[in-house]
Amino acid sequence: MTTSDIPDPTATGYLSNITGETKAQFEEGQAPILGHNSLSRKWPRKHGRAGGSGRVQAFGPMRDLPVLGRAQGGKDGSIVMEDSAIDWTFRPADLQGVKDAFAVFVTGDSMVPKYKNQDLAYVHPTKPPRRGRFVLVETAEHTGFIKQFVKWDGQELVLKQYNPAHEIRLPREQVLRVLLVIGSLDS
Repeated sequence: MTTSDIPDPTATGYLSNITGETKAQFEEGQAPILGHNSLSRKWPRKHGRAGGSGRVQAFGPMRDLPVLGRAQGGKDGSIVMEDSAIDWTFRPADLQGVKDAFAVFVTGDSMVPKYKNQDLAYVHPTKPPRRGRFVLVETAEHTGFIKQFVKWDGQELVLKQYNPAHEIRLPREQVLRVLLVIGSLDS
């Protein structure tokens, strides 16, 4: 049996074949998972349940996440961090309850294929950057860009750009903040 042979419990109609106590367990997110030798396990409870349907919502129900600017994807990238939102979008599950989280629109093609023109990038304001992950860098001049984080090398921030392939080094005094991009929505 492969994972593709296991029915998706969130699929429409799946719960209609289940009755009684097991159905109630599915609806509460506590259904048993049967594995080798029929050992029973409980599903971890996820936040963002949709009205007891047993489905995990990928996005919150309201447009409550501010879009605070447009990140230029090119070499001379710029983002102006607005004091107020230029737009509002749905909050992804990973940013539920995260104070000061926000999103930015990407422009340009310097990070294709990861980020394309007009993609929406979601930014976590407190998670530290990690090697290989993508970050929004805001400079001391309040401009910025999205690139791949390589490392801090002494007093320099080292980033990777895709198009054209290029290593970027910024002196620490030019860097206001480095914020982790936790995901994106294709335009």
